[in-house]
This record gives sequence, structure tokens and C-alpha cells, in this order.
Amino acid sequence: MSTNPGAYDLRDLRCLADPNRETPDAFADADLPASPDEVLRHTQRDELVRLQSQFSAVGALPDKPYLAGLPDRYGAEVVVFEWLDFLINKAGFENTGNALDYYEEVGWITDETRSELREYMRGFSEVQSFDPDRPGPADLDVDDHVMSLVYIARLSSVR
Repeated sequence: MSTNPGAYDLRDLRCLADPNRETPDAFADADLPASPDEVLRHTQRDELVRLQSQFSAVGALPDKPYLAGLPDRYGAEVVVFEWLDFLINKAGFENTGNALDYYEEVGWITDETRSELREYMRGFSEVQSFDPDRPGPADLDVDDHVMSLVYIARLSSVR
């Protein structure tokens, strides 16, 4: 699979969901404890499989953009807050904004969705306080973009 998040497609992500791949249980048999990152990747993959099955049950996998707008249900708002909290805590405000721009560019979200998410970010900036002991923002990696795609799929499944 490409390391470029723009090349991801829900169909491409099926390879992540291959049931023949090792699972966290398989690591225990190998006397190697699964790292939290490995467990998270497997959890992400499992959730994508579940959401893919949900989409398949209604006829077909969605076309791009995957998220045309944010659902107006309370549960969806909680998912939005979790997603933005994850991105902002990992990458900071500027990099989160850049990631949202990129997700629009590659067709994961629409311009309207990006604008709505940026509005939610304003709320985070009002409550975030500067902590000198906290490390600075980091770049987002492939796993972070996969996690964003999981959040996008969650939100898309609410509609």
C-alpha cells in the first residue's frame, strides 16, 4: 500500500482487513507482546472492515468524497470532537488544518465539510492552554491518516 494518504481508497484498505494477517492474539502466541501501536492498527483495520460490511449491506462502497457534510446527530458531534482532539494533540492546529485541506484535496471530504471542521477547531483553540512541558506538534504519519479515514468512515456511516 502506498505511504501517500491520497492514494488510499476504501477498496485499497481491504488489504488492511485481510483476515489472514496477524491479529493481536497471534502476537501472544509468538511470545512477543503486541505494542499499543500494533493493537491500534489492528483495531483500526477491524473497524474499517465492520464499516465496509455496513456499506456493502446497503449496496456498494461509497464514492468520493466519502464525507459530503457532517451529520447533525449528537453522537456524530462526539466523533468530530474525538477526531479533532486526536489530530490537534498529535499535530497541532496548523498541521491539523493542513491535514483537513489535504483530505479535501484527495476527495475524502468536501469543501463544506472542511469548513465545518475548521469551525469546530475554533472551539478547541478557545479551551486549549499552553503547556510548556508538552512536546510540540509532530507530523502526521500513515497510521494517523488511516485513523482519520476511520473517523471519516464512522461519520459517513451515520448519514
